[in-house]
This record gives sequence, C-alpha cells and structure tokens, in this order.
Amino acid sequence: MKQNWIKGQTPEIAAIIKSDYASSIGARKRLEELLLDKIRISTTVKRKKEGYDSPNWAYAQADVIGYERALQEVISLISDKLE
Repeated sequence: MKQNWIKGQTPEIAAIIKSDYASSIGARKRLEELLLDKIRISTTVKRKKEGYDSPNWAYAQADVIGYERALQEVISLISDKLE
C-alpha cells in the first residue's frame, strides 16, 4: 500500500483506509488485470501502420503514451507490489 492513500489523514481515517485496502484485494487484482488489458490493446493499436501518414501522428502517439502512463499510475496505486 502506497503511503499516498493515508497521507494527511487522521489516524482513525487512516486505519479505516488500511482496513478497506486490505479487504479489497480481489477487486484490486481484477482492476489491475482490466487496466493491463487496456494497456495491451492501446499498445497494439499504437503500433499499427494505419495513421502513419496522418499529419497529427505524433500528437496521437503522445496521447496514447500519456493514457498508458496514467493507467500505469493507477496500477501502481492499487498494486501490492513494491516499486
């Protein structure tokens, strides 16, 4: 559990958050799987040759990379893996 979850919270609220986090392992693991699937799909789409001739190709690639980075950040917040 990242400390961001309880940062700035009262000890009572922090205890509730810790308890809720610990009891949500199944939902968090499933959400992680769903987000990883979205990243895989996004990566597959971004690597297709269609769109190379688009004048906005670089912006589209930057958008996809930003989307994947945001999903990775959510995964890092819900994951029990140490980074």
